[in-house]
Amino acid sequence: MTTTSTLTQAVADVAEVMQFENWLRFYFVKEEEGDAVRIEIPEEVMADLNDKYPHLHDLAAIYHGELVDYKKSCTTTCAHVAMTYDGSKYPPGVVTSIWDSKDLKLEMYLFGLWMQGHENQLEEEFVEFSVWKEGFDQWKGTDEVQDYLNRLTDVGSQGNQ
Repeated sequence: MTTTSTLTQAVADVAEVMQFENWLRFYFVKEEEGDAVRIEIPEEVMADLNDKYPHLHDLAAIYHGELVDYKKSCTTTCAHVAMTYDGSKYPPGVVTSIWDSKDLKLEMYLFGLWMQGHENQLEEEFVEFSVWKEGFDQWKGTDEVQDYLNRLTDVGSQGNQ
C-alpha cells in the first residue's frame, strides 16, 4: 500500500525533474533547428550540478550538446524519472501512477504561471536552479497564490461531488 506522503513526495520529485528540464531549456539553448533546440551547458555548471544535484546531473549530461525537440524532451525526461525513482526510491508503479495526477498537473501549472510572471526577471541574469526552486516555493507560499490554489482546488472538489 502506498501512503499519501509517499505519493506527495513522488509528485515533488517528478515535478523537480520537470522544472529542472525547463531551467535547462531556459538558460542553455544555443541554437534552434526547426522545432528543436541545441542545449549547451558550460563545464562549470555541469560540475556544480554534479555536486549539488547528482540525481539531475545525468539528465543534464544527456541534454548537453544535443538537439532536443518536444518528443525527445518528453521521452528523455520520463526515462530519467523512471530510472531515478521507479523501483528504487519508490515501489514499482508509484511514479507511473502520478504522471496524470491532478497534484502533478497543478504543481506544473503553478510553475508555468510562476515562470511567465517572472520571465523578465529570470532573463536579466543567470539564476542557479536552487534559486529558481526557492523563488518558486516562496511565490507559491504567498497568501495570494494560496488563495488562488484554494479556489482552484475547491472548484475541483465541488466538481467531483
